[in-house]
Amino acid sequence: MSNPELPPIKIAFVIDGKVVDVLHTDERLAAIFLSEPTIVDVTDMEPIRIDATYDPKTGTFTNPEEA
Repeated sequence: MSNPELPPIKIAFVIDGKVVDVLHTDERLAAIFLSEPTIVDVTDMEPIRIDATYDPKTGTFTNPEEA
């Protein structure tokens, strides 16, 4: 039984000086994580589309207009 090939980039998540998880990912997602993004739980929100704008003061998103 062979192991599936893992994505090429590994990122360690560190909290309070301790590694809590290691993520194997592609270059694009690695670049996003390493750019120190704001991360928001949108589980119970209306669907959020790529390129939506986020207002941190109100915690709301505005989706781009449909083309």
